[in-house]
Amino acid sequence: MTDATELPNLPGIDTADGMRRMMNKAGLYEKVLRDFHARFIDEPQAIRAAITGGDLVAAERHAHSAKGLAGTIGAPGLQDAARALEMALHDGDAAPEQFLLHFERELQQVLDSIANGFGIGRAG
Repeated sequence: MTDATELPNLPGIDTADGMRRMMNKAGLYEKVLRDFHARFIDEPQAIRAAITGGDLVAAERHAHSAKGLAGTIGAPGLQDAARALEMALHDGDAAPEQFLLHFERELQQVLDSIANGFGIGRAG
C-alpha cells in the first residue's frame, strides 16, 4: 500500500480530492481505486448491451453508479460524462451513443491511470 506522499500521478483523477474523501487514508484510497478499476473495467460493454437490449433503465442505473463512484474517487471528468449519459438515458435521448462514447473515453483514461499507477495488468 502507498502512503499519501507516494501516490502515483493519476491523469483524470484529482488525488487530493480523493484523499480528502477517504479521510486522508492512502491505503484505503488505493483499495477504493483498485476496486473501482475491477468493477468498472467492463462497464461500457454492460451499458451498451443494456441500450441494445432496450433496457434503458438498467443502462441509466449503470451510469448513475459510475457517476457516484467517480465522484468518490475524485474523477470529475468521468463524473460529468457519466452524469450526461445518465441524463440522456433518463430523458430517452434517441441517440445516446455520443454520450456513451464520451463516457467511454473518460472512463478509459481513469482506468488506464489506475492500472498504470498501481501496476494492474489489463487481464485482471
